[in-house]
Amino acid sequence: MADCMQYNGYTGSVEFSFEDGCLYGRLLFIDDLITYEGETLPQLESSFHEAVERYVADCLETGRPANKPYSGTFNVRIGPELHRQAAQAAYKAGVKLNEFVTNAVRQAVEILGSIHVNHHHEHDVNISLQGVEESALLKLSASGAKPPEDWQTMVQTRH
Repeated sequence: MADCMQYNGYTGSVEFSFEDGCLYGRLLFIDDLITYEGETLPQLESSFHEAVERYVADCLETGRPANKPYSGTFNVRIGPELHRQAAQAAYKAGVKLNEFVTNAVRQAVEILGSIHVNHHHEHDVNISLQGVEESALLKLSASGAKPPEDWQTMVQTRH
């Protein structure tokens, strides 16, 4: 996660509002909604740290347990047939089902973690050809830019 911060075991997002001209974020992977904001990245980071500390302190004060982002345990519903197949595969591999599932999740995370998103876009550019010599259009074409399809006709009618 490129647009996140870490502090005391908590993860916070980093987002920007063009409308308000400010940076903001929220604590991720917990059930409670905790937000923070700042005008600069250092202010946002400081606000994030304060939000975490305030959240933990508030939970201690009220006697409510603070959500911890990851306990290391979660329930997965996979259906009886897949459950049976996984148990059999774990047995054949000589490991407990828990270790089998842990290894499968680890492999999936490693595979997905190596995926890179490539962003590609193109621009349409309109060029006015009035007063442009044919040699300039040939240079434009040689540079890889595409002149209008009828550029030769346009140049010929000028001569």
